[in-house]
Amino acid sequence: MNKVKKCVLNILGGVILSYLFAAPLLFASGGEEGTSHTEIFAVTFLYLALLVIVGKTGALVERIKQPAVLGELVVGIILGNLGLLGIHGLDPIKDNLFIGFLAELGVVILLFQIGLESNLRDMKKVGLRAFLVAVIGVVTPFVLGTWVVGPLLLPGQDFNVYLFLGATLTATSVGITARVFQDLKKIKTKEAQIVLGAAVIDDVLGLLILAVVSGIVSTGDINIASIGIISLKAIAFLGISVVAGQWLAPYLGKIFSKLHSGVGMKFGLAIAICLFFAYLASAVGLAPIVGAFIAGLFL
Repeated sequence: MNKVKKCVLNILGGVILSYLFAAPLLFASGGEEGTSHTEIFAVTFLYLALLVIVGKTGALVERIKQPAVLGELVVGIILGNLGLLGIHGLDPIKDNLFIGFLAELGVVILLFQIGLESNLRDMKKVGLRAFLVAVIGVVTPFVLGTWVVGPLLLPGQDFNVYLFLGATLTATSVGITARVFQDLKKIKTKEAQIVLGAAVIDDVLGLLILAVVSGIVSTGDINIASIGIISLKAIAFLGISVVAGQWLAPYLGKIFSKLHSGVGMKFGLAIAICLFFAYLASAVGLAPIVGAFIAGLFL
């Protein structure tokens, strides 16, 4: 218990010290409006320095045998809600386009790394269980959100509001889940493979539910054609990516082996493939992290 108290105090102390250090500089910068590109970049560097320091402060939870991402999430929640206490020095970070981009890039690379550490044969073995987990994980929150939570929290609203609430609750945060498994060094376990497989299927099912809900709200009925197109695009992307990836992987390996002996060139090509697949996934309506995970899986 003493370790927990000490860890919490250390994290809070780190957050407070980081804020006291950065807030005057942020105020002095005068925000991003009316400033030059150079000044915006400089302020962004300051944001990054603050986030890195505070993020490492959150990692202190490892002392009480908890995954580092838990502390980072807690710190992020604290910083993100300082405005409730009348403290607005860090508000510009929320609207900084570069920070948003780097956050998205970070989770894409994280899922790419998780895919690299996963095995396609192991994923196939848990395919049925992953599918069942995904179905339950989508249907249950959608039903509860639409017919239970919505009417309880927002009584008297139009049913379409409850439909969108239920659809919102079907979304998952596979990036956080994968990071927890990684921090606990359990990423290669069967349970982790089931969860990661379910997360990919969950993204497809979430798209279908969103298409259904949007069709009901906009036209009053279900657009079968729209749902079919979304389904075909998602399934085709996943299927072609996995099959083509297995076929291309040996050739890519040979190409990598003939390139520069240093790791820089190989790393650059691997990241390029990761980002390309992230784009393809986004182009067919899936989350970019799904594409990055698939790229890592076949590489």
